[in-house]
Amino acid sequence: MVRNAFLFGILLILNGAAGYSLADADSKSLTAFIPSVIGALLVICGLISVAHDTARKHAMHVSAMVGLVGVLGALGNLARALTSGGASSLGLAMTVVMGVLSALYVVACIQSFRAAGRARRAANSGTDAE
Repeated sequence: MVRNAFLFGILLILNGAAGYSLADADSKSLTAFIPSVIGALLVICGLISVAHDTARKHAMHVSAMVGLVGVLGALGNLARALTSGGASSLGLAMTVVMGVLSALYVVACIQSFRAAGRARRAANSGTDAE
């Protein structure tokens, strides 16, 4: 799970940097770095998990919430952009990339949490039988 936090975090950081650097000079905005902020938070959660094993579960749950914020933010931005009609195609593309990456990360988190729960229950049932 920590590896996923680093992977998706770096991809989101690159998404934000690409969105800013590919924008026209007159349309550059710091809001292009929103995916980078989401990605940086995922990386920080991953670093906390590596540095403090006792905090791993909490840090990974926080990272799942950060991923969910990324999904909801992308959906909100897409809805606003599509209803107002004035969004750039680059901005929409970067928002879609952020939403897809964040959604994939949240799905990976849910799968990991479910697998950890199954493993914990199996370990507990094995110790109960003894």
